[in-house]
Amino acid sequence: MNKGVIGVNKLQEAFEDRFIITPEISYPLKNKEIDIASHISGCKKKIAEIVVDAARQIRKQAIQDYSITKIFSTRLVVNFCMLVSLMPPKYLKNNIENVIINKLGTTTEEKKSIAMILDGKLFETKLREELISKKTTLMSWENKLDKDSLDKLLISTKECFTNYISKYGRSNAFRHNGNIMWKLIQWMWLNKRETLQNYFQLTEVLSLHTQYKQQTGKDYIYNGNITLNYIKWIYQHKPEDLKKFMKELYPVL
Repeated sequence: MNKGVIGVNKLQEAFEDRFIITPEISYPLKNKEIDIASHISGCKKKIAEIVVDAARQIRKQAIQDYSITKIFSTRLVVNFCMLVSLMPPKYLKNNIENVIINKLGTTTEEKKSIAMILDGKLFETKLREELISKKTTLMSWENKLDKDSLDKLLISTKECFTNYISKYGRSNAFRHNGNIMWKLIQWMWLNKRETLQNYFQLTEVLSLHTQYKQQTGKDYIYNGNITLNYIKWIYQHKPEDLKKFMKELYPVL
């Protein structure tokens, strides 16, 4: 209520209406929560399943004997799935401690209870196996290229961008925030398509192709080559990832 009317008062009609229906709001069903986590975070469904399974066990413990005061929310499930999917597996143990145990546990006893639940679920072991397997899969295209071939691809891509800039100017290549313009990529598609497709296939290391399929239901490969729709999706929906990819991971700008 507004300040000045706080205290013991007769319940007004406007407030009475709010108590006509009191629905019980609970967490999503397990399979639904797994779908939510994998869709929003872009992680593998198996990773989401492992995290959701642990979260539900911690919630059960919290409700049964109140030994844990904070609940493992769906939001935390999504954030953790996203974090471990983007970071190398060597940081997994630290992420579990900082994002789950230390965040949910307010006392030493609570932290021990959470750690015991996770150990009983073989949480870290299962996640590490999936993450290492994922990393191996994501690096498949890069592994097909030896160092010389990869260097040649980067040099060739950079030369194409340099030629475009020398012909049309930087103002027709980059925005004020440093993001690349679509007209440059479109020019590459029309004039140096194979080079562009081979270069963008390296985006597998960022798991963008997985997120693309989850969000659009489409495959990023057609007849063995990267599709223009996939490249356009990255440009429209993942501009910061694209900038990092082109300037840091596989620099061509």
